[in-house]
Parts: sequence; C-alpha cells; structure tokens
Amino acid sequence: MVIDENTEILNMLAKVLFCIGHSATVFSNPADALEELTLNENYDAVITDCFLDIKSMTFAGIDLIESLLDIKKLPVLVWSMYVDRLIPHIHDKEHVTFLKKPEENLSYIFTWLDKIKKIENEQFDTYPIYQLIYSSKEIDGFTENDLMDILISSRKHNKTAGISGALIYHNKCFLQVLEGEQVAVENRYYEWIEKDKRHFEVTLLTKGIVNKRIFLNWDMGFFGSHDGEDYVLLGLTDFNKHPAGQFFRDKLTHSQKELLSIQ
Repeated sequence: MVIDENTEILNMLAKVLFCIGHSATVFSNPADALEELTLNENYDAVITDCFLDIKSMTFAGIDLIESLLDIKKLPVLVWSMYVDRLIPHIHDKEHVTFLKKPEENLSYIFTWLDKIKKIENEQFDTYPIYQLIYSSKEIDGFTENDLMDILISSRKHNKTAGISGALIYHNKCFLQVLEGEQVAVENRYYEWIEKDKRHFEVTLLTKGIVNKRIFLNWDMGFFGSHDGEDYVLLGLTDFNKHPAGQFFRDKLTHSQKELLSIQ
C-alpha cells in the first residue's frame, strides 16, 4: 500500500513497484487507506507520507502512523520531507522506518522492500530446474507502454506455467532469464519470445539444468539501467545495484558482457 497526496508520486511508485515485482494499491487520502487496510488483510507493507503540510487532514503525522499500526503490525516506511519531526515521537522502531524525500531515495525503498519481502512462492519443485538466458534489442519506437504490456503478459503466463525469472533493460538491449520445467521454458522461448515483433536479434546465450531457482519470488521481475535512457520508468531502477545484475554478471562470458555493455 502506498499513501501520498501527490498523484505523480503515486503513479510513479505504482509503476516502479510493479516493475520490480510488487503489486501496489495507492491512496491519496489516508482515511481511505485506513479503511481499506481494515477490510483487506492481503497487504504486506505500507509506504506513506506523513501529511504534516495539510492542516485539514484528519489522519496525519503520529496519528496516521499509530492508526496504521493499530490495524495491523505491518512494516511501515514513512517517506516524507518531515520525518525529522516524527522520529522522536515514534517508539515502535521495529515496524517503522523513516526516509526523507525526495526521489533520490528510491533505491533505498527497493532495498527496504527486499528485506521485508516474504517468500510467498516457496515451493518444492518435483522436476529438474531448467534455466535459459537470452538477449535481444528493442525495435525503433519501443515505449514504456510496450514494456508494461510485456511484463503483464509475461507474469500472467509464467505464473500458470511455473516459470520464474528476471528481465533487465540496458543500453536499448534486453537480457532475460527464464527458469522452470524444460518443456515450459523452451515453449515460452521458441513459440513466443523469438516471434515477438517488439524486439530483434534474439540471441540464446546459455541454457541447461541448474541446482535450484534463483528468482523464486518472481513471475517476472524487471530491473532497468539509468544510464540516460529515454523512458522515465526505465530510468528509475538500477540493476547494477541489484542482485539480479550480479547474477547476470556472474553467468555471462566476458564477450557477452562486452556485447551488452555490462561491466
């Protein structure tokens, strides 16, 4: 759950959180958020402003934080310009973390979410795990909407097929790992991915049986680079600071990394 008066921040966070594998419900009014939290037990964490700059707000500051915790003891990240005024008055440091705006602190939000994310998809695979990694290049005119469509369709299909994985965008190239049962992974690659018109120069880099899933919690996680890419969304996540980036750096050969401009 994300609570913030600024609709631009809400929309931005919803998109970015979706890209890194989280489903976020957003609210601009704390009262609506509290009502939803009372009715719905499916939330795992809350990111909220403290609304101290809005005098007419019923729930703000300490009252908002305590009301959230009274409903459910979830991890709460208070992301606000006014956290310094709140910190001395909040005693539940176990559940509450403070982060001062602005957007430069987005990377910390991702780290915080990684630490609290539960193993929701833990499973015991009854078959060998087959892993496939490929790269491709975006077509001219590729947009943020194209990326969202890819992620939505991938997650829908992959969840049904028992496929997990991660997608990286870097220097107008895509790098993706798929893992699951061999028949399911190869069908996805050869029947869908290779034939997708939104990319070209699809190159199979490596495939084979591995000991276990690396991206157990991801139906399809996305990590972007921020090396001056054109898209706002693609510039908000940085795989160089994420374990997924390290995974690809360890897996690829020196020549493959040079080709994709990965250091």
